[in-house]
Amino acid sequence: MTKTERLAAIDVGSNTVHLLLSSVTEGAPPRQLLRRRAFVQLGLDVAANGEIGSQRLERAATALAAQVAEARRHGARLIAVGATQALRSAANGEEVAGLLAERAGVDQVRILAPEREAQLAFDGATLGLTPRVTCLVMDIGGASTQVALGPAGGICADRSIPLGSGTLLAAVRTEPPTEAEWRAMERLVAGQVPHDLGPSSPAVVLGTGGTITNLPRLLGKEKGSSLRLREVELLLELFRVAPPTDLARRSGVDLERVRLCRGGAVILAQLMDLLQLRSVRASERGLRDGMILALIRREGAWWGAEEAPALPRVTYAGA
Repeated sequence: MTKTERLAAIDVGSNTVHLLLSSVTEGAPPRQLLRRRAFVQLGLDVAANGEIGSQRLERAATALAAQVAEARRHGARLIAVGATQALRSAANGEEVAGLLAERAGVDQVRILAPEREAQLAFDGATLGLTPRVTCLVMDIGGASTQVALGPAGGICADRSIPLGSGTLLAAVRTEPPTEAEWRAMERLVAGQVPHDLGPSSPAVVLGTGGTITNLPRLLGKEKGSSLRLREVELLLELFRVAPPTDLARRSGVDLERVRLCRGGAVILAQLMDLLQLRSVRASERGLRDGMILALIRREGAWWGAEEAPALPRVTYAGA
């Protein structure tokens, strides 16, 4: 009889604490069963004070403990918990990781290195694609953006940008933003995006993360649809004139997510222009799916770098 079990991955991100529970059967790709998300926005504290304060720590601990408990109720044999840019850059990140683990009753909250986060997101986003096809994956998070290029099923080359949708959200004080605030956001992105990221002509271009996957919905498209550069530019025009409350009401996207999508769209537009990408397909899979795959392959060592790549690394032009 084919063995089936349940595994869970929780991403303690700069915007959200996000659970994915998957069913895993030998010889088949993991199947998503349940997702839970809590807006905590740890990154706002880090941007303002350089560390995570007690109130947001409490919110994150409560959300993480609830998600761990739910995963266990649903029969998860293993639970991977990883943290990204907010804890990486916070002065008290290691302390917060330890407190979160204690409150949630897990062995450890692993603070992922940028290159490991990029590989896991790449693995998750490209799951099910033809092996060896060259893929470009853009993962726009709350406080960092990962750009990864490589063969599906193999090791990717990656660039990490310490800038995300939540970073830009913190730069805005009015709704909709003033022209001065727009220019400030655009300068911030232009100053952080590495300009040696040259065109790579990948066969498949994917975007992952909450902001990219929800952007199509703001145009009345299905979640997970493709976006052309002109459509991303149209979204920027909408964000310039329409209050987030109006966009949330029309689209059905959470108000907080709409605000985050605005910053994500600024980052995505500049990346697409720099990389000369005509379109990007929003992927419903990403970092947490990659964590599930790593649990399948390596169990307790899921968070470490891959030791034996199945396919060679691809190098960025100009990098």
